[in-house]
Amino acid sequence: MELLERLAHFGTARPAAGSLRQIDSGGQCDRSMTYGQLCCAVGDLASQLRSELPSGSVVILCHANELEFVVALLATLAAGGVAFPVHPNLSETELHAAADCSGAVAASGTSQAMQSLRERKVRPIDTSAVVARVLGRCDDNADNLPESLRRLCDPALASRNGPGLLLQSSGTTGFPKIVRRDGAALDAVARSVVTSVGLSSEDRVLGLVPASHSYGVENVVLAPLFAGASVHLCSALEPHALLQHFNNAGITVFPGVPTMFEMLARATHEEHPLRSIRLAYSAGATLPMTVFEAFARSFGVPLGQLFGMTEVGSVTFNDPTLPGFDPSSVGLPMEGVRVRIIDRDTRDVTRPLPPGSDGEVAISAPSMLAGYVHSPDRPCERPAEMSDGFFLTGDQGHLDQAGRLTITGRWKLIVDIGGLKVNLLEVEALLRDHPGVQDCVVVPIPVSETVSRLKALVIPTAPESPPSFDALRKHLRSKLSPHKVPRVFEFRTTLPRSPGGKVLRYRLQ
Repeated sequence: MELLERLAHFGTARPAAGSLRQIDSGGQCDRSMTYGQLCCAVGDLASQLRSELPSGSVVILCHANELEFVVALLATLAAGGVAFPVHPNLSETELHAAADCSGAVAASGTSQAMQSLRERKVRPIDTSAVVARVLGRCDDNADNLPESLRRLCDPALASRNGPGLLLQSSGTTGFPKIVRRDGAALDAVARSVVTSVGLSSEDRVLGLVPASHSYGVENVVLAPLFAGASVHLCSALEPHALLQHFNNAGITVFPGVPTMFEMLARATHEEHPLRSIRLAYSAGATLPMTVFEAFARSFGVPLGQLFGMTEVGSVTFNDPTLPGFDPSSVGLPMEGVRVRIIDRDTRDVTRPLPPGSDGEVAISAPSMLAGYVHSPDRPCERPAEMSDGFFLTGDQGHLDQAGRLTITGRWKLIVDIGGLKVNLLEVEALLRDHPGVQDCVVVPIPVSETVSRLKALVIPTAPESPPSFDALRKHLRSKLSPHKVPRVFEFRTTLPRSPGGKVLRYRLQ
């Protein structure tokens, strides 16, 4: 893998390249690791994995955003294995299902996860001991790098089917699937993000997005390491500590999700300059215009947007520094990516619709999945959504004359109400415009086998004095056809979300 070759280069470069820093909840650096030390740790653990596991083995990584995650991920790839990051908050049932479906033979992560996976005969890998040993040596001298580092890029060590990465889809419109992407796809997405975002070894990237998520692993691990940038890894930061860390640490790039940007904008009621930030961008869920405006008003930083999926990786980027920037767009295709808008009925990718036409978004990219994994006894299954080299995303959108993509809905979120179509995302966007609504989600509820109604689950801006349901209905009726207005409203304090910030609709329907 080119990623590993670049890691070896940065690890032995003089002057040294960037570093990894693990940041605690108060915004302070808990531990740090130079690229040279990272190379040593990856080399040591990769040698261990090669000696203990068959080539091509699946290794579950159940870590928060921490040094051990990065070391275990890269070591698994270097050993010709298949890394499977999962969120450390998975329930035992979900963790067992991931292990059974993937055929995992080893795991690295929390003590609770390791204990639980012993029931599935999954071998524990003590990544923490490797990291502690390397940090204890305090030595990243190029002349003393272990022999395993020099073998990181030996193609003979890669299995016929590895290295690779398994990722769970978020399950926002259905139950999660396990997606496999191979080493060449990981190199491709790292390279394209570096090019689009303009990452360099001078950058300091805040790694707050969960690295178990496709967006996180690509934008806070793979791409920054590909560029030799420094990464500040953290799993949770109190808003004021986060704002302080931005300036104290000189953070230059902040990939986030809409909920993070909304939280930061709410945390300050006066202009709070982020002196070092050159780029902040959002992905993982729709970026409401209210959040874009509030963040720009508070910090003077316009948010870019990135679009991607677990199946295809990061594929478009909307750079706020470019002429013609439209904050509602997800931007231009990245390097090697082709985007077409096709007719939803025919789904013929050979006959794309002209610019300005709404249709289904189809993506072809070098970072695309190899297939879906259903069990260790079955080969990767080609997605039914593939057509002539394009993945049919299920998203609704259009391209402008310059090739910028705007997402306008999701076909699986377009439901039939009384024979009329309703785009749930349209209803949610207008409901969020009400000053009394902080967040919401709209779901169909079946009344009979043929009849459905809409239900709105609302998080009020002020829980102690929420708006009346009649006020919300009146707000929507002024903007929507009657069949699009939810019949039922319910207040909630939280909504179930994936680590990437997407609402898990299947838990609400």
